[in-house]
Amino acid sequence: MTATPSADHPQYPDFGSSLPWGDHYWDHFNRFRQGHLVTDIPVVFLGSTSTPLWAAETESIRDSLTEAFYVALEKGSPLRYGMITTQGCDILRPDMPWVGVVPVYNAALHFDRGKLGLIGANRMTHILPIMPPWREADEKWVADLRLEVPVEKTTLLTCEPIEAYEAEEHYANVAERLGALRRRAAVPELCLKHVVQPLYDYVRAQDEGVQGRMLASVHETRIWQDQHDIPTRAQLFIILKDESVDDHDHDAWDEAFNHVYVSAAEAGITLMPTRTVTYDTLSARDLLRSLPVDERGTS
Repeated sequence: MTATPSADHPQYPDFGSSLPWGDHYWDHFNRFRQGHLVTDIPVVFLGSTSTPLWAAETESIRDSLTEAFYVALEKGSPLRYGMITTQGCDILRPDMPWVGVVPVYNAALHFDRGKLGLIGANRMTHILPIMPPWREADEKWVADLRLEVPVEKTTLLTCEPIEAYEAEEHYANVAERLGALRRRAAVPELCLKHVVQPLYDYVRAQDEGVQGRMLASVHETRIWQDQHDIPTRAQLFIILKDESVDDHDHDAWDEAFNHVYVSAAEAGITLMPTRTVTYDTLSARDLLRSLPVDERGTS
């Protein structure tokens, strides 16, 4: 059966409403926190009926919802560990009936040695390494932040929380990584490839002394572009540390600009003169319209 929206405005339920909580709900939910693991979570999502992207095999758990979507389940319905992504205070809110859960698996079975190194160095933004106390020495467990499944939180009543980390500070990093996924700068690929990456490639190519001088005075690098998809103009902002303004190596950064200017021009981007500022001299307008970048890039 194919569902169809009403001809006028569809009638939505109250997404914040919950049935009355049992007295024991709060005490049990309070044992869970963001970053805890739970067991027996299937990988399920709305799949495309016409042009699927995920390479793994799936199966439909019911007839197509519409011509475009079906409810997709990982082939064979394997049950996995899952990591809770909902913050602890929201787990306790009756007006939030669901918790978010992402799949957890042993990355050593799925990634080559090079990618495992990137994961361990936190250079693969969507793959979060975890260190459960029960892991074996050769296992590399991760939480895959790309697929977040809403789970009705009363399912936690039949679960016990499983530690993903032994050290408290690692749980704080879960919130940092989840937040970074949403707030990272949306710099166009053309700017990343022809402005940002050439800039850091140039800096890394300098001898140790020059590289040290170039980076010692810099607090942050930001970029502005005139369009979010196919930019034709861009500008770099080098924001200096207040105490290092007098030590800034202007000549070296001017050479870097000349190098990047050529790369940008090849992509049809006019690179405007670099602005070297501090947070005291950067205008609020330029701060709001520019985006922070680093050598790991952005989205």
